Amino acid sequence: MSTLNPSDSQSVSSRRSPTACFSVRAAADPATLSRVIEHFALLNIVPETVKARRFNGGALVIDLKVKGLAGDRIDIIARKLRAMVLVHGVAVEVFAAGCDLDDYRAARVSAEAALTA
Repeated sequence: MSTLNPSDSQSVSSRRSPTACFSVRAAADPATLSRVIEHFALLNIVPETVKARRFNGGALVIDLKVKGLAGDRIDIIARKLRAMVLVHGVAVEVFAAGCDLDDYRAARVSAEAALTA
């Protein structure tokens, strides 16, 4: 007979819960990255992955992958991020299973290319 300790049950539930991928476009200010991550830290959330890239022209793109959030919490975080002065836009994709940000980025770039063609 096997038993699950609380940490095992949390890891099992997080594997079955949705994965939210946030993509934040913002000004390339030294405080932007820490202010974006602070919204998650205040809710006691540690993202699975965080990727940030700076582009010419002063743009910063921050991609965050978070597992186990309820839909209403995802919406609240997205609204708070959009309300930040340094943020230009926030896109959110929710996946029922795991999310690979590299695959997500490739799919998004393909979709954007299709829209501009």
